[in-house]
Amino acid sequence: MIGRPRLEVEIPQTFRGPRVLTLPQLMGRLACSRATVFRRLREHGYYSSYNHAGRFLTIPEVAEFDARGLWFWKAARFSRHGSLRDTVRYFIEQSESGIASPELAAVLGVRVQNPLRQLVRDHKTHRERLGPTFVYLSERAAVRRRQGRRRRAILKERQKAVPTSRQIIATLLELIREPQATRERIVLRCRRAGVPVPRDVVEAIFERYDLDKKRAP
Repeated sequence: MIGRPRLEVEIPQTFRGPRVLTLPQLMGRLACSRATVFRRLREHGYYSSYNHAGRFLTIPEVAEFDARGLWFWKAARFSRHGSLRDTVRYFIEQSESGIASPELAAVLGVRVQNPLRQLVRDHKTHRERLGPTFVYLSERAAVRRRQGRRRRAILKERQKAVPTSRQIIATLLELIREPQATRERIVLRCRRAGVPVPRDVVEAIFERYDLDKKRAP
């Protein structure tokens, strides 16, 4: 007696419950071999995780990618941009000021040293020391120059002195007493008043409060 033909479960149905499955789980749910599972996934379209050696699998219907093209589901990390190497390369190319390894690892939630080394080795990205760390820049010269300029501007901004509340109050008091006082005179008078305010800190206060314009005759 010939039995009924086996009813094949569709790929979308398989992911209706758990949105992320492993290959052994799929083989069990679909009741077919590894080769058949991958054939059906390729026909349908799927994503494999860029962490855990691609162990986790999902499909477009259930994945919820954010604006960056990333989706995290429990331990699994997925990217619209492909493998970890491809995703790392994408984020380097899209960054406005290049991107350092710790910054990239924080975004992707995984270690990125190996793909970065591979990309540098294959001349798919450019590595340059900017400030205290190495920064990864676009392989395209025009984009790389723009990223480098932006990173240097950010570093310069970070190096600006940050005045304390006490220094701000002391500087403003001296300007009330003598509105046209030079910066050097403010430094001297603040020091005499027992509040050291270095010249670069005075400059930062003037810039923050636009004091040159406010005391203009």
